[in-house]
Amino acid sequence: MSTLLSHPRKPDFQKSHRQKRPGVLLDRDGTIIVDHGHVGSVDRVDFIPGAIEAIASFNRADIPVAVVTNQSGVARGLYDLQDVENVHAFISEKLAEHGAHIDLFLYCPYHPEGVVEAFTRSSDDRKPGPGMARAAAEALQLDLSASWVVGDRPEDVGLAHAINATAVFVGPSNCASPDVLCFPDLGTAASYILKQVRS
Repeated sequence: MSTLLSHPRKPDFQKSHRQKRPGVLLDRDGTIIVDHGHVGSVDRVDFIPGAIEAIASFNRADIPVAVVTNQSGVARGLYDLQDVENVHAFISEKLAEHGAHIDLFLYCPYHPEGVVEAFTRSSDDRKPGPGMARAAAEALQLDLSASWVVGDRPEDVGLAHAINATAVFVGPSNCASPDVLCFPDLGTAASYILKQVRS
C-alpha cells in the first residue's frame, strides 16, 4: 500500500467492528480549503466558507469523513511529506476549534512526471485510482457503494465512478454529466447528503 495516511485522531475501537456504513470521501484543495495551487504550508490554508460547518454536520450525524487528496507537490519537489502532515495537523486544529473533525486523512504524493525520484511513478492511489478510497474503506469500515465522493475536479468524479460511489461535484462551474450531483460548495452538498441519509 503506497497511500500515506495522517492520523490526527485516535481510532474509536468501539466503532471499528460495526457493520459497514456509508461515508463521505472529501477532496481537500478546492473542497475544504481554497486551492491556491500546491498548498504545502499552513500559511496558505484558507477554509472555504461553510466547509467547517459541513464537516461538523457529518460528525453530528455519525457519518465517517475521510480526506483523500492527491499531493503531487511532493513528487514535484515543491514541499515534502512533513509539510503535508503539518497542513493536515493545522486543518485538524482549526476544525477542532469548531467541534469538527476528520476521521482519516489519506494522500498520494506520487506523480509520473515528478522530479523527486522516490515519488516519481504512477500509483493506483492517485485519483482517479481507487487506492485511497479502498484504504479508507478498510480503516473506517465503509460501504463504498453507499458512500459519497465530494470534490471539485474530474479526478474526484472519476474516483467515485471507480468505486461505484455517488459523485458530488462542488464549485462555481456546473457539471454537465447526468450522473454527477452538482453544488456550489461543500456546505450545500452536505445539506443534500444529510437529507439522503435521514430519508
